[in-house]
Amino acid sequence: ENAEVVDLDNNVAVKGSVRVVEFCPCKWNASLLAVGTSSEVTVFCLKLPEENLSTEEASVEIVKTFNHPSAITSLSWSPNMSLVIQPVWMRFVTAATDNKIRIFFSDLKDETTMKELEGHGDYINAVAVEPRQGTLVASVSDDNSCRLWGIEEGEHQQVLTLRSPGMSVCWHPEEPGKLMVGEKRGTVRMYNAASGQPLMSLETLVAPLLSADWLVTNSTLVGAAAGNSCFLWDSARTSRPFTQKAVHTSSAMEFRFSRTTNSAVCATRGSHGKQVKAINLKTNQVLFTKTGIVGRGISWHCKFPILAIGGDCKVHLYRINAT
Repeated sequence: ENAEVVDLDNNVAVKGSVRVVEFCPCKWNASLLAVGTSSEVTVFCLKLPEENLSTEEASVEIVKTFNHPSAITSLSWSPNMSLVIQPVWMRFVTAATDNKIRIFFSDLKDETTMKELEGHGDYINAVAVEPRQGTLVASVSDDNSCRLWGIEEGEHQQVLTLRSPGMSVCWHPEEPGKLMVGEKRGTVRMYNAASGQPLMSLETLVAPLLSADWLVTNSTLVGAAAGNSCFLWDSARTSRPFTQKAVHTSSAMEFRFSRTTNSAVCATRGSHGKQVKAINLKTNQVLFTKTGIVGRGISWHCKFPILAIGGDCKVHLYRINAT
């Protein structure tokens, strides 16, 4: 068995069904886990034995709960946060079913501000904060557009016209100025974020594509979930996928690469959202399967092979060994 439960006594608990889970991708704030529902975002701090040898068991505490005016669809952490050195502040960006983007800023005590950005004409499927400077946020929507916004002033900077609904959007810390967009028609496209010019297209030839990701440890590897399959590309070589693997009996809805391995270990969520798998797409080894989890959201810890899975009123956490 390649997976074990990270037992937190069901303490990663929220009110209602989980819609979004997102570990903070910044190594110095890696213990933060944001959990979004239809009305709130709760930020948890996970203390893991892997991080502190004096800690024998995993523990969790709530850092802060934020009211969210509409049901959340996506969340992205800002790299511009200070939780260790005074003054303390936290910042993240969300998208919601009312077609608005919200920028949250909090000193975790008295002051919390929420800035609303409007411009999309339909459902926003994903948001992503630029991971180096944190000054830009990208969003993709069912209105066939990708939009870029300035995070400080909330100003609208750029519109990229897509050929179908935008389902995923990613930046890469080692590819500054490049933006990856996954489109529902089955295309993953790289753009120059400043000019809006497309740089490269990767094709699944399968629709609908509902999720795509960019491997943080190797910027040439791109993956996506389309139809009931996962696809893997080496973007340095060809626009055709070198791996295609059927993973679910019905649509694969979510796809996320592990952040702690150079190989193509990913988690997927499919079959109406109730089945989650972790797979090494290069060796075809299935590392983990869990069925019957009702909810949304999957996210990997950025330092350890721990997978968070959104469920009903709680988050399930598993340690998944990829060896």
